[in-house]
Amino acid sequence: MKNIIVTSCGAALLLISAAASAANIVCWTDEHGARACGDRLPPQYAQQERQVLDHAGRVVQVKPRRKTEAELAAERARAEQLAAEKQRQAEQSAYDQYLLTTFNSVIELERARDSRLGTLDRRLQLAEESLGDTEKGIAELQQQIAEIKAEDRKVPVKVSQNLKNFEETLDANRQAVNKLHGERQSTVERYARDIARYQQLTHQAQSLH
Repeated sequence: MKNIIVTSCGAALLLISAAASAANIVCWTDEHGARACGDRLPPQYAQQERQVLDHAGRVVQVKPRRKTEAELAAERARAEQLAAEKQRQAEQSAYDQYLLTTFNSVIELERARDSRLGTLDRRLQLAEESLGDTEKGIAELQQQIAEIKAEDRKVPVKVSQNLKNFEETLDANRQAVNKLHGERQSTVERYARDIARYQQLTHQAQSLH
């Protein structure tokens, strides 16, 4: 038979039946805020913190309350945040090592930047020339079609198809030019960050000597 008693002090544990005295005792706080003890924990208090006492009234174990879903979600979010930060630090450390082992000076970094920008500028020039040629071709075809219509003649299918092909090429050329402009800008920004980071790393290394 389960024995439960509400107590105000540890001494009252002696009032628990002799049958339960040889076993561990569980104490918890009931819905009224009062301390209660017994040989078994009522199911409705299973999520609360409770203490397990031996027959002499000594605390032998404290079982924490069950965490709420909100608390568990917060813990998971925090763990994910810490893992992401750890990953970021590892990636930064690896990139720092790459900078220090690949370049011997800021000048070398600047040369690498200028070489990359030179390549991009040449590609950009070719793409813009191709874009200009396509725009010129479209203008010529549109003029040709206008003249044909002015003479009340039917526009040949081949001419219409050529115009459609040029317009599709124009769209692709514009995308290529925009992409190269974006790549050039990101390259400038990346090397600016690399140079600043390299200077920081080498300054830190010098300050240690």
